[in-house]
Amino acid sequence: MPIKLIVFDVDETLWSVNVTFTSFLKPPLRLVETNEIRDSQDAKVKLFPEVRELLKTLKEKGILMSIASLNDPEPNLVLECLRLFKIADYFIYPQINHKGKNRNIKTIVKLLEEKEGIPINYPEIIFVDDQELNIRSVMKGCPGIKAVHLGKDIKNIGQILNLI
Repeated sequence: MPIKLIVFDVDETLWSVNVTFTSFLKPPLRLVETNEIRDSQDAKVKLFPEVRELLKTLKEKGILMSIASLNDPEPNLVLECLRLFKIADYFIYPQINHKGKNRNIKTIVKLLEEKEGIPINYPEIIFVDDQELNIRSVMKGCPGIKAVHLGKDIKNIGQILNLI
């Protein structure tokens, strides 16, 4: 089955953050370089260098992209970082909350079908995360999904292109 959707984690998957989770940043956030954001305490979020090209290529291939992130929904600092990095428009129905990643993926799939008329089955999805616990949870909750462990299955996020 061809891949129709890739769902990304953010912290340590799309970017590194030196305060463990994006939710721990202290607003206001500001873009200091194309791929670097700082908060009011000078904590850093650094977009991994291959992310922009990856997102552009996936969009050109017609693959949908979304986010499943275990971060606070309010204030939504993940969305703020996506906006500051100017990559927010790549992601449809991002789920940023503490409900669990398999539940968030189910929500994304449901929204795509209900609002966009796009049915997607789990074997047509790649989920990318840097945490083994999240990989196992998603594989159990979304049978047939291709769950990719960043750092184990692939060395950098750009290698996702080899799997589609």
